[in-house]
Amino acid sequence: MNPKELVAQFIEEKLGGDISRLATFPELMRAVYCLVFGEVWEGLSMDNLGDGKLRGDTLNTYNTLFSQPWNEKFTAIWNPDDELKARLKEFQTTCYTIGNMAVLPDRRIGEWSINKHRGCHNEWHDYEDRFLEALYLVLTGDSKRDLDLEELVELNKEDFVDSDYVPAVRSKGYTYWRGGYTNRDRFLSECHRYIDNSTEIIHKRAKTMIAILKHKLG
Repeated sequence: MNPKELVAQFIEEKLGGDISRLATFPELMRAVYCLVFGEVWEGLSMDNLGDGKLRGDTLNTYNTLFSQPWNEKFTAIWNPDDELKARLKEFQTTCYTIGNMAVLPDRRIGEWSINKHRGCHNEWHDYEDRFLEALYLVLTGDSKRDLDLEELVELNKEDFVDSDYVPAVRSKGYTYWRGGYTNRDRFLSECHRYIDNSTEIIHKRAKTMIAILKHKLG
């Protein structure tokens, strides 16, 4: 079954024919990638996702700021109130819906990939805005570029295009283990801001992706 047939059947059988429900349904991503991003990523297919060439990836994550699982480590350090606990629980689900998913080149140096480098870097900590800023520096040949990222980009260069867009860094780069030297009010305020901003981005991307899917599915 091709991606178009697979998505159409899923919408009909699992979502009652309501395509808008895909925005909050965390499944069927390979077929969605192929339909939504197929014209952007040349050669993207069900077969080359996950084989070391291309992979799906979450954009806005929660492990760095909220820990995993947040209800143990994060709560022990920051003692969030019930409102933030509820928002954290909801955000854990939001993170794995279609509006937060993208395609990322996955050619590796040993076991080291762009995804792993983004997540483990001691300044980016898996924050997408900070990673995009670093990627921009690499693509524009800036003297402050990260040389390790440059090496990975070079390996995957056929999958990158240059850009005139300058990333806007809004995250503070906080990590949940900063307890003891970060002001608690500022930290928790950043938690709410991050959830608000990330959720807004995820929902907007979901609407755009669903519009593309509607067109592709006729």
